Amino acid sequence: MADLRSFLETAKRAGPESVLEIKERHDIKFEVCALVAALEKQRRTPLLLFTNLNTLEGRPSPFPLLTNTFASRRACAMALGLPPEKSGLELAFEFQRREAVRTKPRVVSRKEAPVKEVNAPPNLHALPILTHHVEDKGPYLTMTWSARDLETGVYNSSFHRCYVRDPRHLVMFFERRHLWEYYLRAERRNEPLPVACVVGHHPAYYLGNCALTGIDEDEYESIGGIMGEPLHLVASETFGDQLLVPADAEMIIEGRLLPHERDVEGPFGDFTGYYGPPTESPIVEITALTHRRDALCMDIFVGHREHALLGAIPKEGSIYRKVQSVVPTVTAVCLPVSGTGRFHCYISIDKRCEGEAKLAAMAALTASELIKHVIVVDEDIDVYDEEQVLWAVATRVDAATDITIINRVKGSRLDPVHPGKDWGSKMIIDACRNEEVDFPNRIATAEYSKKI
Repeated sequence: MADLRSFLETAKRAGPESVLEIKERHDIKFEVCALVAALEKQRRTPLLLFTNLNTLEGRPSPFPLLTNTFASRRACAMALGLPPEKSGLELAFEFQRREAVRTKPRVVSRKEAPVKEVNAPPNLHALPILTHHVEDKGPYLTMTWSARDLETGVYNSSFHRCYVRDPRHLVMFFERRHLWEYYLRAERRNEPLPVACVVGHHPAYYLGNCALTGIDEDEYESIGGIMGEPLHLVASETFGDQLLVPADAEMIIEGRLLPHERDVEGPFGDFTGYYGPPTESPIVEITALTHRRDALCMDIFVGHREHALLGAIPKEGSIYRKVQSVVPTVTAVCLPVSGTGRFHCYISIDKRCEGEAKLAAMAALTASELIKHVIVVDEDIDVYDEEQVLWAVATRVDAATDITIINRVKGSRLDPVHPGKDWGSKMIIDACRNEEVDFPNRIATAEYSKKI
């Protein structure tokens, strides 16, 4: 059974630096994230389990908190059952393979659902919800939300930041994608949209939330494909069978997205590395809270390495498949952390003729609207090694002929270059060797055979 506990045991077996348990008292306002940021500066990326925190009420938290779960490709590889060293192209291929699988979920009874062990008062202030950055409006939930479209019955599951306004209300920010459309459809009917926040599950569950799916594809089925087994679901407390929720989760927060009601959330430090501005956003009214007796909460450290990789790895396989459909000799795709795991895309191809690099880049741009800049390199460049990619740009690009700008293309309204707009410019850099130029050979050294 894939749950958070089974993954933690796997991660601990990978070595003493894979999981660090922080027993010293830490405050949920700034201090937890300050520690994560300090480790990030040291290039250390362990999973961090905080066992001595406070709640928003100021009391000792009964719930430990796990964060930094996705801060390394090694951990993400383990989440998909791969050896930690298979964290590059093998990881993208494995995600691509699983993404093509649809696994129908299995509905279980309340007795079979660990998340139903405790039915607690729906009080957000009783939880260890973090304030991440010094200028954030306040504490934010950063985990995934599940919803069922009132018109089609299809399930969506996706990440949305939520400002904790008071013990019973959140304010949810939306990118204009699937859950936003579900909400608008419900609002047109003057009905609230039932939703549920999943605060702790196996990391493969969350990676599955980031897969590229169509609005009419049931994401509980696609998540099961990523997890490699049927997702166990159980009836929600508030909505019964009208909203099924993950049975093996650590904690579920249920609520209603209220129609025609808005409040201000933000500023909040988001994936761009900048503060997103205050935004009028829909309100979630909390209706129920269930959890395991010894539940572990989870948090995503937004705007940092963990957030970048969580956005990158699930998309790399999909982008690879899209590029492969037009350039079969593609060899690798990487969404680097330097581009927030979303804005930059590096592609390597075994180029057979001029024009293929641009074709590969255009395919990538249509695979993910968030991508702004695509760099295409030859197969001798390791796209997971940014120094090599930039070396190719430095030595194989002529700015006048190898850079293409495409104007007014849909992007992210969180892009700080054009705040609040859904469009911007895209750039393609063809950093492949030009067939019309007689490029010299790359330098190479002899193999060193002695023990170092």
